[in-house]
Amino acid sequence: MAVARLSKLFIISHKSETEQILKKLQKASIPIEIRPYVESDEIDLEVAGFKTGSTEKNTRVKKALEIINQTRKEKLGKAATRAGKIVVKKSEYEKILKSENFEDIIETIFKIETEIKNLDDKITDLEAHASQLKMWSPYRGRLEDIKETETYSIKLGKIKYEGQDFGEVLKNLDENRISCEVLSDEGKIACVILVYHNQFKKEVEEYLVSLAFEESGLTGYKGTIRENLNKIREEIEFCVEKKKALESELKKISSVYEKPLTVYSDYLENIKEIEEAIESGYSTDKVSFHIGWVKNQDKKKVISIIEKFKSARVIEVQPAENEDIPVILENKPIFKPFELVVELYGVPRYYEIDPTPFVPLFFALFFGLCLTDAGYGIVLAVISLILAFRIKNAKKLFMMIFWGSIFSIFAGAIFNGWFGDLPSYLGMGDLTKKFAIMGDPLSSNEATMNFFRLALTMGVIHVFYGLFISFFNNIKNRNWPGAFLDDLSWIMVLAPLIIILLSSQIAVDMQLVTNPIFPPGISKYLIWPVIAGALIIILFRAREEKNWGFRLFMGFLNLTIVQGITSFLGDFLSYIRLMALGLVTAGIGVAINRIAFQFSSIPVLGIILLIIILLFGHLFNIVISILSGFVHTLRLHYVEFFSKFYVGGGKPLRSLKDEHKYVTIIE
Repeated sequence: MAVARLSKLFIISHKSETEQILKKLQKASIPIEIRPYVESDEIDLEVAGFKTGSTEKNTRVKKALEIINQTRKEKLGKAATRAGKIVVKKSEYEKILKSENFEDIIETIFKIETEIKNLDDKITDLEAHASQLKMWSPYRGRLEDIKETETYSIKLGKIKYEGQDFGEVLKNLDENRISCEVLSDEGKIACVILVYHNQFKKEVEEYLVSLAFEESGLTGYKGTIRENLNKIREEIEFCVEKKKALESELKKISSVYEKPLTVYSDYLENIKEIEEAIESGYSTDKVSFHIGWVKNQDKKKVISIIEKFKSARVIEVQPAENEDIPVILENKPIFKPFELVVELYGVPRYYEIDPTPFVPLFFALFFGLCLTDAGYGIVLAVISLILAFRIKNAKKLFMMIFWGSIFSIFAGAIFNGWFGDLPSYLGMGDLTKKFAIMGDPLSSNEATMNFFRLALTMGVIHVFYGLFISFFNNIKNRNWPGAFLDDLSWIMVLAPLIIILLSSQIAVDMQLVTNPIFPPGISKYLIWPVIAGALIIILFRAREEKNWGFRLFMGFLNLTIVQGITSFLGDFLSYIRLMALGLVTAGIGVAINRIAFQFSSIPVLGIILLIIILLFGHLFNIVISILSGFVHTLRLHYVEFFSKFYVGGGKPLRSLKDEHKYVTIIE
């Protein structure tokens, strides 16, 4: 399979029907991208906005939901949930949207919240006043008596006399014609009542300033301090009770309207795409114009939906040259999970090859070699398969891990990896060794070299696989220079060089093979395709260069250094990390087992500790092995494999589909 072929549709609709048309297309669950019509020179169109305000409305709904959720101590227990969403029947979903007056509900919630905030502010203010009055509780008189008359002035306040003798302060007050009654005296601060004749007002006030006298600020009160405190307490109690009543009302609203408001919020999220499509399109006063991209096999369905509207027309048009056509990947179910690898890298351009079908086998194999543990593979296979069907949004990821874990079972079996070396502690070591046809790399040098050779061989095959894909794809696209001057020339150089190496004693000395695979005399025949391929690269690799001297220089660099033989050698050696990661996983597993079984001799507690260490230790090893294996396998595909035939950089089709963010609709 490959990139799906798309049709370009020109959609013309009366403004009164535009929104309904887009809603119909959204509900139809047909992958279609709606783009604004690009204004042409022949048609004079004006940009016109069309807003229903779903974004602003949804902000208000979310705020209302946040308010009612803050007042609850328990979550809504009766609402069934699936993957964090409210489950609702389709008929109920539609009924809720028709029956409820959401704006009135939201306004009621906001009004209650405002009242609660006002009550909180009032309670805070009253408590501040109460705190201020308590400071002056020794005063038993009436607060309205603290005033200034025509003849005399009475002031209630504090005198800070730190560093002075208070008796001396009182004496000075008397000398300045001020009568003083002390209400309290502690901490070098005295609360006092001062009385003086207004005849000496100016002199007295100047003296009080020098004395750092601070007035109480108790203005506007009537009656005694006790009476005022009692009144404030009553007001606070009233406010608290009123706040409780309002919070209780919010809880009632929550129990009745949380689900409808969540459904309404989900609906507003869903129609946002429609609004964006409407706003982005060009239009006249009465007509809207849009471009739709849809798969060829869905074209008739889309046209049928649009033509049911009286004031709408749809015309199929041809894409312009070099137009930015969106991309939909179409692959068989067994390949589909591995679309994730391509999507993370960047989907292909519309006319480019889709690498997805070439990924699964090697991705699963490399992931399995990174783990190389049959026990881990069995655990991962079961868990990933369960999660793939439970978490729909991550199905691709878990199915990739599932297929990788299947290969891990085989890799672990042939290299004797079963939760590290756990079978040897359980008396099953001889049984598992029967499957270990490649040996145990942690206990045998030969097995380690077998792993090394396997990883390197897989790397060579993978790189050549990429070259052959590029070669045949260029032939298919009639790109003859790319096929024969680029791809085939490198195959002519690399394949004979590898055969020459494997026929020599050097390969034996490097332990790549135990004995030469090919007869030594083959070298004198294979050197000629190497020379021919090298000459083609030198002469034509930089064929866009006009200067022949610079062309030959760049061709030589391309053969040797710049994306040349040294680059391919680096690519091949990168695959040795598969062995390294597999050995690390096995080594950690063996260490966990050794630590755990040291406690086996301790009665009862030792068995418990052994089980705990085995359980959490191997769980930890599985997690870090998945991460390292997944990342390195991605790297091998992106750097060593895709670079041989794939560019990417396409734009995924942004489908106008009916999605539900907060609810799960069931029939």
